[in-house]
Amino acid sequence: MNRLLLLLLLVSACSPSPEATESGTALPAASDVLRQSLQFHDPEERWLTSQFQMVIDEPRTNFPERQSTILINLPEQTFEVTRDYEGTIVRRGIDAERCYSFVDDQAVDPADSATIQLYRLQCDRTKGYQSFYQLLTGLPMTLFTPEVSLGETVEAVDFGPYACFAVSARLNNPIIGEQWIFYFDRADYQLRGYRAAGEGAAEYLELDGLVSFNNMQLPRMRHWYNLADTTYLGSDIVINIEPL
Repeated sequence: MNRLLLLLLLVSACSPSPEATESGTALPAASDVLRQSLQFHDPEERWLTSQFQMVIDEPRTNFPERQSTILINLPEQTFEVTRDYEGTIVRRGIDAERCYSFVDDQAVDPADSATIQLYRLQCDRTKGYQSFYQLLTGLPMTLFTPEVSLGETVEAVDFGPYACFAVSARLNNPIIGEQWIFYFDRADYQLRGYRAAGEGAAEYLELDGLVSFNNMQLPRMRHWYNLADTTYLGSDIVINIEPL
């Protein structure tokens, strides 16, 4: 689809679609839209007990070959991400609230400030990775938490080729920003994408395909675009996911 056309569709997202307005059909509450989406993506409510490892291709315009191996254990709140930085393997994670890191299988001493600075291995940054990957991998399930405040209104809009319900939410997550709008397919409540909102909003994401895991339907691909001019920024593509 032409990116400029998609931008026009996104900009018009604040107005009810003609179909919804003319039909006079009452729009569902935001909480009802989210509950219906959970029935599509996680009908047995398995997300919070998930323990898995996944491999993700993460091409970016300035780094097209990036790949990450992610370990997420929600019951134990452990996390790990491993990447190859031009032949150097960097592994960082959190175990029992303790941050750790390895470079080429050698443990990094917390006092080794030079290595920590070189590979950006600060504990706060590792916690940011954990928050980022858990939030985005678990959408829309991760919206159903006390840390997320849903907006009071629902709009009937188009998101690309899909007729959707638009639900705004405030996230208690400074890693990706606070204000977002999420787009749920009106046919089956599948999450189709989301965009930043509010002051300084800079990006939107399209979701493409699903990957089945543990009776859940997780988005397989996230494609990132610049909100201002719809230029492509990168993708997150699940290559493999398996239980721990």
